[in-house]
Amino acid sequence: MTTSLYLQCALMFILGQAIDLFLIKIPEYRELFRKANEDFNWNRYWKSDWNVIIGTLIVGAVLIVGADQILKLKPAVLDYIKWVFAGAGAIGSAIIVSQWSKCKKYIIDIIDKKTNIADNK
Repeated sequence: MTTSLYLQCALMFILGQAIDLFLIKIPEYRELFRKANEDFNWNRYWKSDWNVIIGTLIVGAVLIVGADQILKLKPAVLDYIKWVFAGAGAIGSAIIVSQWSKCKKYIIDIIDKKTNIADNK
């Protein structure tokens, strides 16, 4: 792999992650915050989930560093390697954020508390 291809794979991974975050996760969180009568706040989101987002990027870096070994086993993958990284970024982000997001746990707890209060009345 060339340096240019490594950089393109890194960019595709980041863009895949961005697709998941901006088209799926953030709208989902906005809807949950709306249901809880709370305002979605980018600052709060970043403070609670920065480690998960950075962790996903680190997973991408590990994949990029190990890509040459994968390509030795299966050279045909080189023809679509950039798309593999885009998919890995999106799917990796979806899995990692859904499992370890503190922001989602925070808003689900608020919804549960408000639901419990409403149910007791």
